[in-house]
Amino acid sequence: MSTFFNRRAFVSLSVFIFFIVILVTSVLMFFKPHTPLVALVHTGIGFLLLTIAIWHLKNNFSSLKTYFKLRQSKSGAAFGLALPIAVLCGATMLGLAITQSAPFLTLYEWGNKLRAGEKSEEKIQFSYVRVNNTKAGAQGNKLVIDLRKGPYFRWPQYAFWLETMEGEFIQPLYITEKLANNKFVVKQTLRDKREVFNSDVSGYDDETWGKLFAEEYSPETAYQRVRPESLPVFLHQLGSKTADNIFSPTDEIALKNTSPKQLPMDAFAGATIVDSFLLSSQSAKSLPDKYRVRFEINQAFDFNKHYSSDRFPDDPIYSGNGYSAQPSVIYEAIVDAQTSQQYYPMTLIGHGHHSGADGKIYTNIDNLTTSKQIIDRIIIEVQKD
Repeated sequence: MSTFFNRRAFVSLSVFIFFIVILVTSVLMFFKPHTPLVALVHTGIGFLLLTIAIWHLKNNFSSLKTYFKLRQSKSGAAFGLALPIAVLCGATMLGLAITQSAPFLTLYEWGNKLRAGEKSEEKIQFSYVRVNNTKAGAQGNKLVIDLRKGPYFRWPQYAFWLETMEGEFIQPLYITEKLANNKFVVKQTLRDKREVFNSDVSGYDDETWGKLFAEEYSPETAYQRVRPESLPVFLHQLGSKTADNIFSPTDEIALKNTSPKQLPMDAFAGATIVDSFLLSSQSAKSLPDKYRVRFEINQAFDFNKHYSSDRFPDDPIYSGNGYSAQPSVIYEAIVDAQTSQQYYPMTLIGHGHHSGADGKIYTNIDNLTTSKQIIDRIIIEVQKD
């Protein structure tokens, strides 16, 4: 064999180096949401490691065959325990993994909790969706809403609306469909009420979700749940109530200071847009010279140390099956049409009540964490004719 190239040394060193790379990428993918780069390196080097390992087995196949013999001594009299112990250990570990038992399940759930608390890597690469929500017959001001989602934007409910400077409701601009039609499905319930959540679990994958939350689904009652805690500021501004005094957007809205004709909520509703978006809209009639554009957003299951699942045990809404967690957050931009300003960034001004008991805006946001990063930024563009 050439002294310049030792094949066995090359194979052994390659296996060692590739193993180190796989080890590092595995640790990164366990503790943090994986990036395309880490996934690419892990997959590519994994295939190379497999190829080199097959080559390594080929070079050492004769030695490997001896390990499968139960009689290990030269005379064949001594009974070797290496093979049965290896088979037993391998079968036990594989069985525990397949049956999703400890320690594999514990390790897997721990990794999910760590990854769920990390910011989404989608902030590096994102796409915009263009949505035209201009209604037929609208004769008022034209607005374009530029929303860039933040690292914790997953599947929230939200609403844009207009108010006078005195706080009077003018009209909605865009509302998520579930909120507009009150179609909140009652299907999640804690499997173990004794388990306390004090971190954001909204990013759990489907498999972990199914292990932590049991499902109870009844077609008769599936769409009979109102969510006053979802967007309490917006819902209270609507001023419509259900018979049990819980605010709900299911009734028609009589727009104040506008045409007496009532407009249904679903006229402004649309599917929850899961990407950053540019939303074109227009008010039903001309707006005052100065007015407010407000935005409220809420995402369930985003618990933290303050808004843990056991924070308000006597509150039937917060501690029920809605999993409100951190309350809604409210953004605002004040538009002054008398100026030449065209772009207005929206500012975080507070949060709603944790269980929707009132429509107040609470300005202390010190106890909020990931909910302040659902949105990266929102800019209102006032289009001039």
